[in-house]
Amino acid sequence: MLKTLLLPTLFLFLPLDNNLVSNLNGNNIAEAQRYKNPSAHSDWNLILKRYVIKSEPGGVNLFNYAALSKSSNDWVLLKNYLSSLEGMNPNLMSKNEAIAYYVNLYNAVTIKLVMENYPIKSIRKLGPLNSGPWKRKIIKLNNELVSLDDIEHKILRSKYKSPYIHYMLNCASMSCPNLQATLWKADSLEADQLTAATEYINSSRAVTLKKNGLRLSSIYKWFKEDFENDGGVLDHILKHANKDLKNAIKKGVKIKSYNYDWTLNDVTDN
Repeated sequence: MLKTLLLPTLFLFLPLDNNLVSNLNGNNIAEAQRYKNPSAHSDWNLILKRYVIKSEPGGVNLFNYAALSKSSNDWVLLKNYLSSLEGMNPNLMSKNEAIAYYVNLYNAVTIKLVMENYPIKSIRKLGPLNSGPWKRKIIKLNNELVSLDDIEHKILRSKYKSPYIHYMLNCASMSCPNLQATLWKADSLEADQLTAATEYINSSRAVTLKKNGLRLSSIYKWFKEDFENDGGVLDHILKHANKDLKNAIKKGVKIKSYNYDWTLNDVTDN
């Protein structure tokens, strides 16, 4: 019994092989560098540039699902990109790298899910009783299967606690913040978040000034607590509002209703 107890303790004092330590550190550095390499994201960037149809300022970006469905080569690019992300470890990345990693993964998986079931009128059709695909454990992350909900709620919203996360994720719907025509990158993350927030807030999908008050996107109702650190929903909106909206908020306009359009952000339907 005494030998059994002492043996593990003795190992604590054995010197570690320097080569082993060096190899472990080297592997971690190499793993982290993989995400920084622009070539690791070229496939996803190509998909976005080819199939995201940018709108006029204030409008919704649409996606050309029909065109992608006709390109077997680009469909392979999308699947290859997701496979490459599954082989990376976000725990070895910096904060901004990890956020960009999770958001690009979420958005790419969403496109893939729609493509696998296209044509559809709404992503909500991909679950029983219009519940959508968000709880499906279909994403391999550090050798564990996780869902889109896990990425959004258990990782991004829980770990990084920023209202600007909501302007990065795209749920393939008309009322969602835009799917951007370029991927999310760590080195421009904060600036791109502010741009996306301003773009969304000043569109009718997010805020509509009506006679009896404001009609807001349901995002601001579902995730109200995420905006508390910004002073609340209206204070957050005020930071990015155009002149007319800013004046209305300062005069005391109230939130009267919420709305969300789950129609697929499909270029062929709009």
